[in-house]
Amino acid sequence: MGEMEAKAGPAKKEALRKLEQRIAEVDAVVFADYRGLSVAETNELRGDFHKAGDGAQFLVVKNTILRMALENRGFRIEDDSLFIGPTAIGVGAEPVTPAKTLNEFAKKHEKLVFKGVLVDGEFYGAEKVKDFASMPTREQLLQGIVAGVAAPLTGFVQVLNETVRSFVGVLDAIIEKKKREEGGAD
Repeated sequence: MGEMEAKAGPAKKEALRKLEQRIAEVDAVVFADYRGLSVAETNELRGDFHKAGDGAQFLVVKNTILRMALENRGFRIEDDSLFIGPTAIGVGAEPVTPAKTLNEFAKKHEKLVFKGVLVDGEFYGAEKVKDFASMPTREQLLQGIVAGVAAPLTGFVQVLNETVRSFVGVLDAIIEKKKREEGGAD
């Protein structure tokens, strides 16, 4: 247990425990400076995260608790600028969702400034947040795979249907011919 952690009161210890647990549950943490955002704008951003689904969440955190939570989870971030000024984090089950959500919000609200992103245990600077935001989500990738697999299958089914239709057409023609031949023989 770190020195700051030992001195922390019950409320801070509980906040630390919850933040550690949340960080353990997600694959990505996007760090941002939210200084200058109004309460209404912050609530709007929280709503955007809620709409994004995927367990995405926007949290305002104290830097000391954030640093301890990261270190306790085994993440050592050497860039001390991350812990200067107010910090909020966007978290999600996949790296793309929190980055996309924060990036879309930042386009409308210039006061939100990216500090960096932690993905699969690797910390990247602020410039990488937009890179992650431009990637397709896991769901979009899966949809692309399904569409790629389905397209040839759809074509195959259409060919089979056309073959059956042609076969039925030929049978109908043979039946009609037989009927005419039998009718003319009388």
